Amino acid sequence: MTRPLTLAALALLSASGARAQGPLITPTLVGEVDYRVHADDIEGHDGFTLARLRMGARGQPVPWLVAVGTAEWAQEKPALLDAYVDLLIITGVRLSIGYAKTPLFPAGRDQSIETLPIPELPLVTQAFWARRDLGLEAQWTPASLPLEGWLRLGNGSGSPLGNDNASPSVDARLDVHHGGLRLGAGAHVEDAFDRPGIGGRLPQNFLFYRPPPVSGYRTVTEAHGRMDAGPVRVDVQAAAAWEHRSRDTDGNPATPRESLPTLRSQGLGVEASWVLRGQPREGNQWPQALAGVGSEGIPSGSLEVAARMERLWLGRGAADVEPGGATGGALSFRWWVTGFLGVGVAGYVNHYDTPPVEEPTRDWTYLALLRTTVSLH
Repeated sequence: MTRPLTLAALALLSASGARAQGPLITPTLVGEVDYRVHADDIEGHDGFTLARLRMGARGQPVPWLVAVGTAEWAQEKPALLDAYVDLLIITGVRLSIGYAKTPLFPAGRDQSIETLPIPELPLVTQAFWARRDLGLEAQWTPASLPLEGWLRLGNGSGSPLGNDNASPSVDARLDVHHGGLRLGAGAHVEDAFDRPGIGGRLPQNFLFYRPPPVSGYRTVTEAHGRMDAGPVRVDVQAAAAWEHRSRDTDGNPATPRESLPTLRSQGLGVEASWVLRGQPREGNQWPQALAGVGSEGIPSGSLEVAARMERLWLGRGAADVEPGGATGGALSFRWWVTGFLGVGVAGYVNHYDTPPVEEPTRDWTYLALLRTTVSLH
């Protein structure tokens, strides 16, 4: 009886140790439900909309390895969002391989979308950010310097299944941070082949400016800054892109293509948020409630108001392409009820430089939405 009891005791101690270290696999869930009112049915239907339903898991079997997988279900078909592995073998260096967010544009890269002060990404990020890609990334965070750097080698195709040509893409970003101030810049370079150029997309995903195909080198640069002053946060981001073009004139892929004028695009956005009640934002999380706030078991949470102004110039520099762009603004008021529940209302107004092809007589648009967010990590 001694040996079975000893083995049982060891198994119990092992299980207790695993529980003390935390679960090896942690499920994640993000759900967002909207009630939306659009300027026109072409841009989106009014009423209730499932904006987001993301489910996945994060596994960490050992301290130096993290595996993440996430899928989006609020679409006609499920779509893969994240599938990558982080290796934390060298102090100050994180190696990541798989399908994940590209380094540029902090509003998209550094924050989960449900934590943004104003729901959905800014126009500049929507237009210029490469979003996700399959590749290898190194992140450098030296303990002795106020620096943070990223270098990524990827396919550039934005697909988790592979590349659409033989050329890789390169992303590089470097930030300097001190106290409540962060400044940085980055660049994305790739060799595209007959892909859509940079277009304009509204928060509800309506494509109001459709660019022509681009083929050849694409260079996207961005600069960003963030200042935290107590409950107030100010974000500034700017972007510029150069996209080469060419076309096949004889149907023979072995012969040289005819060069076309390069497209130039720019964008600029400024956003300010103020936590009226609750703790100031820390890093990339939403504001937490003050300790002891609340009565009768109902949390009072934290309150935040935010405003944004932004401008896009798209498809410039080519006489054969009609340019586009937009000037926009947004306001939001969000009640972060708990660490996992938020409710907010937001309004957006945008003026088109060139009316969309679906609405040739409309140069103004608006969107109002009421959003409920649940985020479990």
